[in-house]
Amino acid sequence: MTNGTTSCPKKPGNVRWLARLPLLLIVSTNLVFADKVDDCIVDAVRKLSPTMTVGEIRALCRDHDVSAATSTGELAEAIKPASAITRRFVSEFDTMDRPYTLTAHRPNYVLPYTYNWHPNNAPFEFLESGDVVQHEEAKFQVSFKLPLAHDLWLPDSTLFFAYTNQSWWQLYNKDFSSAFRESDHEPELFVRHYGGPSLGGVNIVGWDIGFVHQSNGRPQLLSRSWNRLFANVAIDAGDLAVALKAWYRLPEDASRDDNPDIYRYLGYGEIRAFYTPNRNTFGLMLRRGTDKGAVEVTWSYPLGNLLRVYAAYFNGYGESLLDYDHRVERFGIGIALNDYLQK
Repeated sequence: MTNGTTSCPKKPGNVRWLARLPLLLIVSTNLVFADKVDDCIVDAVRKLSPTMTVGEIRALCRDHDVSAATSTGELAEAIKPASAITRRFVSEFDTMDRPYTLTAHRPNYVLPYTYNWHPNNAPFEFLESGDVVQHEEAKFQVSFKLPLAHDLWLPDSTLFFAYTNQSWWQLYNKDFSSAFRESDHEPELFVRHYGGPSLGGVNIVGWDIGFVHQSNGRPQLLSRSWNRLFANVAIDAGDLAVALKAWYRLPEDASRDDNPDIYRYLGYGEIRAFYTPNRNTFGLMLRRGTDKGAVEVTWSYPLGNLLRVYAAYFNGYGESLLDYDHRVERFGIGIALNDYLQK
């Protein structure tokens, strides 16, 4: 952090390490410490936020009780790590330009079992009389992004294409042919700027401006879609991270508008907050339309190095496009490759 701002390196891979070499050389040539302190400095350069200054690293390693430490690991343990949201942004640079690699955008998860207390049968009444949608179903989400250009308009910014698919699967409903009840597709094109001002210990670590289309890809009478311009800002307050998102729906011809009153249920924005004590990630989403709203609570915890246990509770409107005007109350549990903050 310098001059009240935070930023991430512009390029991953060798360019990022070349950018860090002057920092390592300056620290190494200006400090005369014992070998363990030198190891502490090297660990700091490798493992901590790339926005840390030379002075911050020097102070951390000089003030540590070297005589009580028996390993480099103990020294590294005493160094305060970067916040979860900063680590997430930095980790994007580790993958975004690697060939044959997709960078996570939103959480990627599979919930083999979810229970919905209020299933929506109305869209399927034309199939047969009576209830056809079961309370139990599976749910999953696939979400990734690809960098298209770096520093296109602003330094420390990247133009991304992103895609998110969220599906609800009547896996246990044999009378419904175990069909996919709903699948929402959400391609996005946006610019992400890394860094921003700092005020009172709260840092803006990045902001997005872009365009998003969302639809369920179905013909009438089940078709739902809308187009939006959006802006999002990510705020870092240590173990607490907050994302503020606002959007403007682009007008559509009334004869082709599948959901003209969607603003009543999804409104003009949402707030997401994340708390990351230890290795947990607790998430909260709040969204208020002009008439109705929704809340979502999530939790994840690592299972080894590759997977996380993932649980979610949703209550309100707009969980899916098909159910945008129908209240859903759902709980599900499963596994995730990542959540919003953790790889």
